[in-house]
Amino acid sequence: MVEHLPIRTRALLLGAGLLFAAGAMLGLVLPIRAELEGFPTSLIGLIGSAFAAGYVAGCLYVPRLVAKVGHIRVFGVMAALVAMTALINVLYVSPLAWILVRAMTGFAFAGATMIIESWLSESASSETRGRVFARYMVVNLASSVLGQLAVMLYQPGGFEPFVIVAILACLALIPTALSSSRAPEPLHEVKLDFKRLIRVSPIAVVACFGVGLANGAFGTLAPVYANSIGLPVWAVALLVAGAIVGGALMQVPIGRLSDRLDRRWVVVAIALTGAGLSFLLYSLDLREPTQVILMVVLLGGAMHTIYPVAVAHANDRAAEGNFVAVSSGLLLVFGAGATLGPAVAAPLMQWGEPGWLFLFLVFIYSGMAMHAIWRTRIQPPVAEVRHTFVGLETMQGATQETMHLDPRAEDPGQEATP
Repeated sequence: MVEHLPIRTRALLLGAGLLFAAGAMLGLVLPIRAELEGFPTSLIGLIGSAFAAGYVAGCLYVPRLVAKVGHIRVFGVMAALVAMTALINVLYVSPLAWILVRAMTGFAFAGATMIIESWLSESASSETRGRVFARYMVVNLASSVLGQLAVMLYQPGGFEPFVIVAILACLALIPTALSSSRAPEPLHEVKLDFKRLIRVSPIAVVACFGVGLANGAFGTLAPVYANSIGLPVWAVALLVAGAIVGGALMQVPIGRLSDRLDRRWVVVAIALTGAGLSFLLYSLDLREPTQVILMVVLLGGAMHTIYPVAVAHANDRAAEGNFVAVSSGLLLVFGAGATLGPAVAAPLMQWGEPGWLFLFLVFIYSGMAMHAIWRTRIQPPVAEVRHTFVGLETMQGATQETMHLDPRAEDPGQEATP
């Protein structure tokens, strides 16, 4: 239960939940409002692409801000940006303005997400990191559903949804700002080096890219599949929400399992489960709404649990002080996969049939599992290795107090082993 988490972690999760609810509400109301305003479909698509571009920029730049001023201040800036962009959308209703503002929103959410994940990693030990990330994902998914449902309470053509988004983003500042617990020390230096990231955990890199491919394709094209097999509108909505609910329900059990077993084999098991469920959805060719929705709920349990396990595994292997660099790199990899997934799966569905969406998922999950099995056989367990991600100069710049804050360190003055 969340009440057993440290106060700092609970405050961070509360702030994250409010911010993710704001993001989900804004992400749903924008395309609806854009269509009401008569924006061309191509420009509505550019608004979505702008978010992805801003997200990538945030992954690259925000770690430098964290190194300069620390986690809390940068998190506050990111939440303020979300509130500001929501209000600008009301003041300037034009495609160009919304494209530019949406890029700013993507930048803000990338920064906020990597701060949250890296902060959680520093607050947890290797023995509890899986459960902490599981609870984080439950908060993430549940907040997203609530934010989307909140859209139904307001008219998309009015200003109210955007004001609610701004209020939620401002509220997200309060829990961490008022927490009496000490925040992580500002980083001495952060470098995003993909070669080192791959050396830290190639399994996590491939898994996060694969999850981005699969989740991006499903999230974008599942409604297309549902419509093509004749599901009513209510069933389409429940199908999309069902995947999120399934993921939320499985977070804590999978997190606990990953804390007890080698996380690499947990990734293998989840990926194989996802491949098997995807193959069943394709081969059975279900048409009855209840059956399809139940299968998608099960698939969601696999779809949304690989990422937190992969991130936890990567942070297990990273040296202290490197959590922001690891989180930003994995988020960037995930974002690249999420951008590419729909672009690959959509032509496959058009060339073949709508059910080929699940064949695409079978291919992704199977490849992920095979790669994880191969790496597990040639890579030593996490207990035998701890990689330095940003270089020895970072550790030399860290204070004894900073090292003491990391609960994994047996000796506060001991440096990480390259």
